[in-house]
Amino acid sequence: MVWTLRITVLLFIAWLAFLISPFIALYDLSQAVEAKDVGRVTERVNFRALRTSLSQQIAGAYLQTPAAKEFGELDRRAATNAGALIVNPIVEKLVTPEALIDLLEDGWPQGVSGRPRGTSANDGAAQPFKVGFDSLSQAWRLFITSEGQGFRSVTIPLPPDLEKDKQFRVTMRLSGFTWRVTGLEIPQALRRQLVRRAPSAAAIPE
Repeated sequence: MVWTLRITVLLFIAWLAFLISPFIALYDLSQAVEAKDVGRVTERVNFRALRTSLSQQIAGAYLQTPAAKEFGELDRRAATNAGALIVNPIVEKLVTPEALIDLLEDGWPQGVSGRPRGTSANDGAAQPFKVGFDSLSQAWRLFITSEGQGFRSVTIPLPPDLEKDKQFRVTMRLSGFTWRVTGLEIPQALRRQLVRRAPSAAAIPE
């Protein structure tokens, strides 16, 4: 009976550690961004998967602009592929450790998109990528707003209390014994700003 109880307690502790491990990994990434630690950022990000994630989002935003009307005759898949080709130069600039740090430290990749007109880093259009466990309620809020996809993948919104279209939504996936970022859903305003930097979208109004 005693051994059964001990094993149960150990299994519970192991399960609890597993549940919080992606949040610890995300906190470590946040600290690496703050320290501009390229090596730690590289360890925590699957850049190939990130490229796919960003390409789909920015291509989707491009297809909603007047500049994409030439794709009107194509089916959705073909139009998305065409849009991805157009925004690919922008995506490639984003998927480096240095560019990712630039993006996440205050919510805008100034090195790629510049600062949008009439905005500042604290105007609510962009939010720093920061994971904090300053209080139990803050940690709990982060946990309950996350969305699990099976045992090896979880999506975490940041900041958890902000409107969805202004959040970063980070997908972490367990690879071996390490949680890595495989997806990064970026705020709507940033998608539009990046689309305007695409070579074939220069005529899109601000």
